[in-house]
Amino acid sequence: MVEMELREIQISHISPYHIVVLEEKGGGGRSFPIYIGQNEAKAADDAVFGRQAFRPLTHDLIINVLTGMNAELEGIMVDALAKDTFHGKLLVRTDQGKHVKIDSRPSDAIVLAMKTGVPIFVAEEVLETVSFDGADEELEDDEDDL
Repeated sequence: MVEMELREIQISHISPYHIVVLEEKGGGGRSFPIYIGQNEAKAADDAVFGRQAFRPLTHDLIINVLTGMNAELEGIMVDALAKDTFHGKLLVRTDQGKHVKIDSRPSDAIVLAMKTGVPIFVAEEVLETVSFDGADEELEDDEDDL
């Protein structure tokens, strides 16, 4: 697993497609986009900028349930790519110290990571399939200017 961080959230006001970009933490250079829904894009943006809803929304509910059960979200991971769909997990430690992986859409997991500050991990196999190096991105941008 490779630790990543949220590099950007792209919210479109004219398209149904919204994107989060994850980038290798510590300057590894690899990054990749994940297409997400409008609600998750707004929730991620709100979490990054510290905006809270008047009442708990779904992501807040998940955090409240974990807290109420004395469980702790320790991280999230994107662990697979199948048929162009990313798969993720919540990494939870129970009050008995047991580590549990809970199936999750990566978009929801990323929102939870932004709200709680837990690390984001991506499987090396996923990165090898979808990532691009920042140096390649600069080269492509330069070619567009020609």
